[in-house]
Amino acid sequence: MTKKHIAFSVLLASLLTFLTASKEENKSNVYLAQLQNLCEQELTSGGQIVADSLVGKMIVLNFWASYDPASRINSYNLVGIGNHYANQKFQGADGLQVVSISLDVFRSAMQKAIEADGTQDFFHLCDLQGEDSPIAKSFDVNRPVNLLLSADGKILARDFGTDMIESVLGMLAEY
Repeated sequence: MTKKHIAFSVLLASLLTFLTASKEENKSNVYLAQLQNLCEQELTSGGQIVADSLVGKMIVLNFWASYDPASRINSYNLVGIGNHYANQKFQGADGLQVVSISLDVFRSAMQKAIEADGTQDFFHLCDLQGEDSPIAKSFDVNRPVNLLLSADGKILARDFGTDMIESVLGMLAEY
């Protein structure tokens, strides 16, 4: 990584933090509540998310759809990020968890995409209501998008690709 790239990433992350802090500060508690509500949803594989698996961790909420090529590439890229940062210590967090929320309406297409993209280790949620999903609406989402949340529920990155998420995680990682 070049010095220019690092400087640009730091500048962009600082700007992002400034912009989202003022807009999203009041929503941080809402997102904590929504994260708790995710634990009440049934996983596509059955069962529920154990709350302890999210507490104190950085969380990537990956809203995606099997019919959207960009979100499929994004999901595939998140596998590497999830594996790399799963046990990483961060400023204010311990580890990373990816929660994948499908905006699909057909279970079979979603299941095939999960297998093809290698995302079986993610927590997968889907209420089969597509873009009208109450889960998605609770996070102000109506299309495939990534949200990177801190351990206290604040948005660190929204609507950015995996390269930006990885940059933010890299800056917050404690080595």
